[in-house]
Amino acid sequence: MKAEWIIHRGGQKLLLLFNGWGMDRRVADWLISSSTAFAGRDIAVVHDYCDLTLPDWLGEAVAGVDSVELLAWSMGVWAAARAGLERVDCAVALNGTPWPRDAERGIPQEVFMGTLEGWNDANRQRFERRMMTGVPQDVVESVRSERSSAEQKEELQAIADALSSGHEQAVPAWNYSKVIVGGRDQIFRAENQRRAWRKAGVPVAEYPAMPHFPFHHSKVLKELFA
Repeated sequence: MKAEWIIHRGGQKLLLLFNGWGMDRRVADWLISSSTAFAGRDIAVVHDYCDLTLPDWLGEAVAGVDSVELLAWSMGVWAAARAGLERVDCAVALNGTPWPRDAERGIPQEVFMGTLEGWNDANRQRFERRMMTGVPQDVVESVRSERSSAEQKEELQAIADALSSGHEQAVPAWNYSKVIVGGRDQIFRAENQRRAWRKAGVPVAEYPAMPHFPFHHSKVLKELFA
C-alpha cells in the first residue's frame, strides 16, 4: 500500500481514507478543498493495493493518536480490512464490500476478470463513465486518477492474486460501523452490497440516486461520522 498525508498537524484525531482501486490522492485533495466535513482531523490517504502492507510510518501514527476513524471506498473496503490495523474507533464503508470478487456479495467473477483482462485506455474511459454517472464534469476532472492504465492493471492483477491466495479470509480486529450504499452503483451493485452487509449485521444507509463515486453528495458527507 502507498499512503500520503493530506493534512498533518500533529493532532489527536486521525482519519484514514482507503481509496478505490486505481485511484491516487486527488480524491482526497478534492474532498478536503470542497467540504468542511473533515475539519479538525489529521488525514492520510491510502491507495495502490499491489501489496497489503501498511507503511510503518502510518502504523506509528495510528498508535500515537487518541482517535482513529476510517473511511473506505470501493475496493478500499476490502483492503482496509486486510491492512493489519489493530485499532479503529469508527469505520464507514462506501460502495464496497469485504468480498470484492463474489457473485452475491461483490463483483461477479466473470465481470472482475473481464475487467482485468480487457483493461486498456479505451476500457478505462468506459469504466470511469460508469463509475461517475451523473457526477458534474468539473468534479470528474478534479478527481480523475493520474496513474497510467498499465499501472492500474498491475494493481488489479495483484488484488486478484491476493484474493486467490486466501487473503480475503483474513479477519480484522475491528468491524465496520456503518455502510453507505449507492442505488445507482454500476460497479458494486446495490443488491449485492445489501446482501453482503445484511449477512454481516452492519447498518446500511442507502442513497437511491448515488453512483459508485459517492463523494459529491453533500448529504452523504454529513452522515459519514454522525
